[in-house]
Amino acid sequence: MLFATLTISQNTTLKDTVVATISVAQTQKYYTKGLEFLSEENFKDAFAVISKGLDIAEKENDKDLIGFGNFYLGNYFAKQKSYSRAVIYYNNSLNVFTQLNNEVEIANSFFNIGKMYQYTFEFEKALFNFFKSLKIAEKRNDEKQIADNLTKIGEVYLLTPDLKKAQINFNKAIEIYTKINKEKEIIGNLINLGASYQKQGNITKAIEIFKRGLVKAINANLKISESILLGNIGSSSRRIKKYDTSLEYLFKALSLKLKLKRYASAAHTCNDISETYIEIGNLVKAKEYALKAIEYAKKRSLHQERYAYYVLSNIEYSLGNYKSAIKNLKQYHILQDSLFSIEKIASINEMQIKYETEKKNLKIETQQSNIALLDTENRVKNQWLLFGGTGLLVVFLFITLYKSRNAVKKEKKLQQQFSENLLVSQEEERTRIARELHDSVGQQLTLIKRKSQNENQKEITILTNNALEEVRSISKGLYPALLKQLGLTESIEQLINDYDEQTKLFFSVDIDNVNEYFTESTSLNFYRLIQECLTNIIKHAKAKSVTLSIKKQSNAIITLISDNGKGFNVNDSKKKNSLGLKTIFERIRIMNGNISIDSQPNNGTSFIFSIPIKNE
Repeated sequence: MLFATLTISQNTTLKDTVVATISVAQTQKYYTKGLEFLSEENFKDAFAVISKGLDIAEKENDKDLIGFGNFYLGNYFAKQKSYSRAVIYYNNSLNVFTQLNNEVEIANSFFNIGKMYQYTFEFEKALFNFFKSLKIAEKRNDEKQIADNLTKIGEVYLLTPDLKKAQINFNKAIEIYTKINKEKEIIGNLINLGASYQKQGNITKAIEIFKRGLVKAINANLKISESILLGNIGSSSRRIKKYDTSLEYLFKALSLKLKLKRYASAAHTCNDISETYIEIGNLVKAKEYALKAIEYAKKRSLHQERYAYYVLSNIEYSLGNYKSAIKNLKQYHILQDSLFSIEKIASINEMQIKYETEKKNLKIETQQSNIALLDTENRVKNQWLLFGGTGLLVVFLFITLYKSRNAVKKEKKLQQQFSENLLVSQEEERTRIARELHDSVGQQLTLIKRKSQNENQKEITILTNNALEEVRSISKGLYPALLKQLGLTESIEQLINDYDEQTKLFFSVDIDNVNEYFTESTSLNFYRLIQECLTNIIKHAKAKSVTLSIKKQSNAIITLISDNGKGFNVNDSKKKNSLGLKTIFERIRIMNGNISIDSQPNNGTSFIFSIPIKNE
C-alpha cells in the first residue's frame, strides 16, 4: 500500500514537472512572438501575445517569467508613449527581480524606469533611477551598461541644463564606448556633446565635435546619424554667419533626409535653410523653403509645421504682403492651439492612469486593512484608554495646526492686499506726476516756446520744442490718457505702434476688440500688464521679433506674448523673484487670471494669460 502511494506521488510529481516545463516553453514562445510583433509595431497582437504569456507564468507562479512578462509589457507601453503605464509594469518587474536577486534585470528595470521619467520631464526621478542602475553596473563591471547610464544621465543634464555635468558624462561614455568598440553609441554621444557646446554659445567647438561625429557616421554607414550631423553643422554655421558653409551642409542634410524618407526631419532642415536665406536677405528663397517645410511637416510634425508658418509670416511681412503675413500668423496660432490641446489631452490621460492605479492600490490596501482589523478586534478593547489619549492629542494638534494655517492665510491675504494697494498707489502717483508735468511743466515750456518764437530765437525754440515733446512722452508713459479716449484695444495697438517706431523689433499682432469685457480699473491693469511684458522683452530678451495675440473665448480673454530672444530658465529662483515677474504675477492675481510661462535659454519666451471676462 505504501509502495503504491509512493508510486502515485512520484508519477504526480513527474507529471507536474512535465506540465511546468511545457508551460515555461509555451510562455517563452509567447514572449518571443510578442517581441517580434512589437519590433514590427504590430501593437495589438504584441499586447495580446505577451499578456497571454504572462497569464500562464502567473498561473504557474514562475517568478522569473512573471518578471520578464511585466518588463515586456513595460516595453509595449513605452513604445505606445504611455509612459505612466510603462512605469507601473517596469516597477512590477523590478519588484520580482529584486526578490530573485537578479542584478542584471534589476539594473535594466531601473534604467527603463529612468527613461520613462526622462520622457515625462520628471528629471529628479529619472536621475535617481539612472544612478541606481549605474551603481549595479559598476558593481558588476558591466562596461556597456555603465556607458548607457552615463549617456542618459548626460542627456538629463543637457535638458535641465547643467551643461558642464552633461559634458563630463558624455565624455566618460565616449571613452568607454571607444574601449568596447561601440561606434553607433560614440556618434550619439558626440551629437549630444556638440549640442551642449552649442547651448553654451561655443559654436566653433560644437562644429568641431559635430565634424568628428560626421566622419565616424560616414565610415560606419550610419545614414540617419550622418543626416543629423550635417544639419547640426549647417545650423551652427549660420549662427557664426558662415552662410555659404551653412547652406552647403543644410542642402546635403536635406537631400539625405529625403532619400531616407525622414520628412519631419527634412521639414526641420527646410526651416533652417529658410532662416539662413532670411539672414542673407534672399526672401524669395526663404519663402520657397518655408513652404517646403510646411509641405514636409504636414501630418508628420506639428512643431515644425507651426514654426514654418511663423517664419513664413515674418517673410511675407518683410516682402510687404501684409494680408498673407496675417493669414500665416493666424495659422501659426491655430497650430499652437492644436499643440496645446494635444499636450493637454496627453497630460490628462497620464493623470487618469495615475488615478486608476492609485485607486486600485487603495482598494487592495483597504481590503488588507479590513482583514487586519478583524484579526485584532479583541486586542482593540484593551487599548481604548491609549486611543482616547491619542485622540485628545490629535484634537489638540489639529486645533493648533488649524490656528497656524489660519494665521498663514491671514498673513498671505494681508501681503496680497498690500501688493494690490501698492500697485493702486503707484498708478495714483503716476497719474498725479503725469498731470503736473502736463499742467505745470508743459504749460511753462509752451510759454517759453511762444516767447522764443516771438523774438525769433530759433535755437531756443527747437530746444524747447524737443523738451516739450519729451515731457509729453514721459507724461504719456506715466498715464495712458488714450485709454479713456480710444479704449483698451486701440490703446494697446497704439502702444505697439510706438514700440515699432522706437525699436528694431518686428511685431506680429492679432488683437480682438476687448473693450466691452473690462472695467476701467481692470483695463488699466491689463494695459500695464502688456506694457510691462513688452518692456521686459525690449530691455532683456535681445529678440528680433515679437508675437502678440489677444483673443476672446467663451468666458475668458486669452493673451499670448512670445519672442525669439535669449529666453531664461523658468525654474531659476532669481528670475522668479525678479521685480518685473513679481509685478506681472501680481497684476494677473488682481484680475483673477492665470499665467503660463514657457521659456528655455536661447529658445525664446512665451507668456500666456487667461483673464476671466467677469473679473470684478
